[in-house]
Amino acid sequence: MKSKRIASTAGVIYTVVLIISLTFAIRASNNMVQTTIPLLARYDLSYNQFLVGVLVAALSASALVTSLLNSTIHVLYRKKLFVLASFAYPVTIFIFSFSSPISVFVFVIASGLSYGFIFPNIMTSAGLFQDRNVRERILAIYTLALAVSLIAGPALESLIVTRYTLRTAFLFFVPLGIVGAVLSPFVRFPEERKVERRLSVWQHPGFKVGIYTFLVYSMSTALILSFGGIFARQVYSASYSLVILLFAVFFTSSFSTRLLFSIVKIGNIFPYVMLMMTISILGLVMVFLSNNIVIYAIAFVILGIPHGLGMPIAMFSIGRSFTLDERNVANSYFTSTMMLMMVAMPVLGGTFLSIVGFKLLMLFIAPGVFLLMMLTLKVFISHRNQIGRSNTDTK
Repeated sequence: MKSKRIASTAGVIYTVVLIISLTFAIRASNNMVQTTIPLLARYDLSYNQFLVGVLVAALSASALVTSLLNSTIHVLYRKKLFVLASFAYPVTIFIFSFSSPISVFVFVIASGLSYGFIFPNIMTSAGLFQDRNVRERILAIYTLALAVSLIAGPALESLIVTRYTLRTAFLFFVPLGIVGAVLSPFVRFPEERKVERRLSVWQHPGFKVGIYTFLVYSMSTALILSFGGIFARQVYSASYSLVILLFAVFFTSSFSTRLLFSIVKIGNIFPYVMLMMTISILGLVMVFLSNNIVIYAIAFVILGIPHGLGMPIAMFSIGRSFTLDERNVANSYFTSTMMLMMVAMPVLGGTFLSIVGFKLLMLFIAPGVFLLMMLTLKVFISHRNQIGRSNTDTK
């Protein structure tokens, strides 16, 4: 009995170390790509706002394709593609340094295709434990690793761009991609079950709550990552280093929130969902009211809170709604929704930015957040016995 407990503990520790290392390496480098490509396109390749939005959308659209494909492939082939994509990923980071106005689109698509195979499988691996308490602790640690990587990436890059160009900055993140490639063969995959082929995820109220929660924080995040830095540079004359530090402030707020969330024992998720959505509206209003870089940075801090809450809440809600063998499909559809939002928002933002401006565009999101809050409330009222505290797994 004691030896079983030791083996189980060792397995948990092994999984935690692997997930943290892999998540940090992949997400820190991916976030660098997401925040730097708009700046490179705007100020090095002379793209207008609309083309910047299209370029960012192309990154997410290509990831969307492979994340959807990921949900349909047998687990044996999925693991091979995961490893192959992990080894291709650092190559795509390297070639961004040699971008031209035409080739950058090819490089962006290649990067998105590889990332779309990587991210949902890491998420699934983090949630493979049957015991809900163990699983949710690991998922909380996973989201913390995400948050730390999102701080470390901009913090490191803000130092790099004080001495080097945006193009050269990509080279400094290639080693992180290589770390991800080396670790990828050791990632656990679930056993294949036929139910994955027939699963209707939208019938699960927990999946709806997860999607609504994600949509709330992702709308503002997509616009911030795509155009928030450009706005700060144009309106407040911020340097490249200061622009990237703003992203670090945003993700530091997110990390602090996730750290606190990981300490608290989560029962009913409903209060956290409502809190997250309320703070989102406050942050959007604060961006609109900002008239200097300090107030703008405070708005980033406020919006970092729902970003910190959104991912773990969504993952808990989804994790409590699906059995172990169903989660790959659920996570793949969830990731696809993430990518779809990152396609739609940059294109819509790039289209309307020149008409209404960045601050007004952020304010226009607030009614959408309120609508999602009402839809979430409706789901909780209709299915109060199926979500919040429930779980389909063995506890």
